[in-house]
Formats: sequence, structure tokens, C-alpha cells
Amino acid sequence: MNPTDILLSIAIVGIYTMVHIYLKTNYKNNKRILAIFVEGFSIATLITGVLYYLIKFIAS
Repeated sequence: MNPTDILLSIAIVGIYTMVHIYLKTNYKNNKRILAIFVEGFSIATLITGVLYYLIKFIAS
């Protein structure tokens, strides 16, 4: 994996996670924010990984 790919993946995961938290919480309950962060980060990482390998498969 190229360093550029890694940075792009981190950026996509970070942006998705922040949007996920923003849309699902009112920022008053810290435990809920942490749970939503973990959920959003997991989903974004999974989606990014699947897309990466799909693009790698198509490009080869």
C-alpha cells in the first residue's frame, strides 16, 4: 500500500466518522459520542477497505 493510499484512507475514515457523529448526536452525552465514534470509525474503515481492494482488483 502506498503512503498516499494510506493517507487518503485515513482522511476518508476521519471525514466519514466526523459526519457520522455530527448527524447522530447532540453533543451532550460523552458516552454516546464515544460509542457513535467507534461505530462510525468501524463502518468507515470497512467501507474504505472494501473500496480499496475493489479498485485494486479492477485496476489490475
